[in-house]
Amino acid sequence: MKKILYTIIAIAAIFVAQSAVAQSRTSYHMEGSYFRNELNPALAPTRGYIALPGMSGVGVNVGTNWLSVDNFIYERDGGLVTALHGSVGADEFLGRLPENMNLNIRENVNILGVGFYAGKMYWTFGVNQRLSADLTLSKDLFRAVKTLGNGVYDMGNAKLTATGYLDTYLGTSFRVGEHVSIGIKAKFLVGLANANASFSQLSLNVGEDKIDGVLHGDWYGNAICFDNRVAEGIAEPTFEDFIPIDHPFAMFQNVNSFGAAIDLGTEVRLLNDHLKISAAVTDLGFIKWQPQSYLNGEIDGNFYFNGFNLSTGEAETGAEIVTDNLVMPSNPTAYTTRLNFNINAGVEYNFLRNHFALGVLSHTEFFNSTYLTELTASLNIRPTNWITLTASHTFFNNNRPGVFGAAINIHPRVFNIYVAADFIDPNLVVGPEIEALRGKNLLLPRYAKGVNIYAGVGFNFARPKHIRQQAREMKAASREKREQRQVNNK
Repeated sequence: MKKILYTIIAIAAIFVAQSAVAQSRTSYHMEGSYFRNELNPALAPTRGYIALPGMSGVGVNVGTNWLSVDNFIYERDGGLVTALHGSVGADEFLGRLPENMNLNIRENVNILGVGFYAGKMYWTFGVNQRLSADLTLSKDLFRAVKTLGNGVYDMGNAKLTATGYLDTYLGTSFRVGEHVSIGIKAKFLVGLANANASFSQLSLNVGEDKIDGVLHGDWYGNAICFDNRVAEGIAEPTFEDFIPIDHPFAMFQNVNSFGAAIDLGTEVRLLNDHLKISAAVTDLGFIKWQPQSYLNGEIDGNFYFNGFNLSTGEAETGAEIVTDNLVMPSNPTAYTTRLNFNINAGVEYNFLRNHFALGVLSHTEFFNSTYLTELTASLNIRPTNWITLTASHTFFNNNRPGVFGAAINIHPRVFNIYVAADFIDPNLVVGPEIEALRGKNLLLPRYAKGVNIYAGVGFNFARPKHIRQQAREMKAASREKREQRQVNNK
């Protein structure tokens, strides 16, 4: 038991103790933000920076194509009811849900980061802890719950994948000629944990008198806290038998899974830098998981519901579900997982002496056997060279009008303060009729299907000489244009 406790403490420290920083699409066209370099390595900030753990960012990134309050709460007779209420028809409720429902969680913890200019080349290096988790559910799960008509409901499409790893990177951005920038970032990856679960059978048999359920699935995984060699000869091993450590963080002695990845990006500037076109592919890579840390098992279960016993008023139910059924690995082999890679493409037009910019970003993420595409339009306001304000809206994936993004980046000579959210929903649900959900109050965003919140403080270096020179040249050019207009008006 002590081994399991130490393992939980160490894993919690790895994945939680630092401040989480995830990618914000709203920040893509913010010139002073060093977060934009995560989306495209060619986009260098206007200043160098130092990012420290616990200070340089706090954030969460959860995306889904189905989970919103509007899909599960309905207006009826001046009040609000849940989707399971009798006044909500099955077709009305199920028509709002996709056949395959996805839930994606992303985390990027900045352990250490440094960016600086050496001449006109921008360099960055650092270490991130990253977590990616994806869950896929079948629409039949809610079809069975809502209708409960006689028949068999197959929900065997449920899948879960999760990967955690350390990302050590070195990147650079440089100009090729006058109008083109190229960025490249090489990454060395250390695998911390990988988990995969799928269900070959997950069904409900709904009859007139009872409901029977059958559950069968398989899971496998790999983690630095496990070593299957120490459990050899044990007929029915438990998780503790695979943990070869007696104190927290000793698991790092068992690091053996590694990988590599690369980010590539470019930016083309046209019309005297008024028009900027950019594109990038990020997280193109893999991790090879070694066999000595491999575990696998089965998930089995049977359950039933026979209705209520009228004499006692209690439900007649029963279930037998085994979720920790370990199978001793037989000649385990190494396996490889690829990262969820992204393709970003942006267009930006600057006007009014670069104080305003309109931007569009296409973001596509490839995960499991499918992909997710979003289109974000933004208005960027730069009243000075050390502050940027941005408002945005993300299209596709049934993101309703009125759900917007916003960001502010203050980046003078010494420090960098950044606050952003990609999905802000001012349409709040306040429903006193839903006692079970609200407690004393229910105040939830109605339409948003994602949660993206970012905030951080970093430390800046002064702007490099060539960027200061560019700023002076732009001011001089603007002054000449104004003087020329004045002459022409006379």
